Amino acid sequence: MSIFVRARFDAHDRRQAEFEELALALRKQTEDESGTLTYRLFSAGGGSYLVLEEYVDSAAVAVHQERAADLLARVGQCADMVSVEIYGPIGPDIRAWASARPQVSLYPDFPDDGAQN
Repeated sequence: MSIFVRARFDAHDRRQAEFEELALALRKQTEDESGTLTYRLFSAGGGSYLVLEEYVDSAAVAVHQERAADLLARVGQCADMVSVEIYGPIGPDIRAWASARPQVSLYPDFPDDGAQN
């Protein structure tokens, strides 16, 4: 069962172009990730952005996070991660990552069809 991620970012003043460049590089990188089903970028105007992601499973999320670590670190220097919502089978790795970030909300499947929660 797939995992969906909805993340909102606000670019820091005068760093909007840098954020956009990094966001496009992240999207390009996902083209080589077989477990990434969807990676779409949206502009909310005024330096706010939304990313919608879909992964085949939690292992695919881990692969993306590992491959994207450098780009994601750079994103963190030019934008604030305002909110993240994660939907689907929430395993221990995702739960641990989310527990360190108060802006993350988890939405496990209902009913839980045997997923590791």
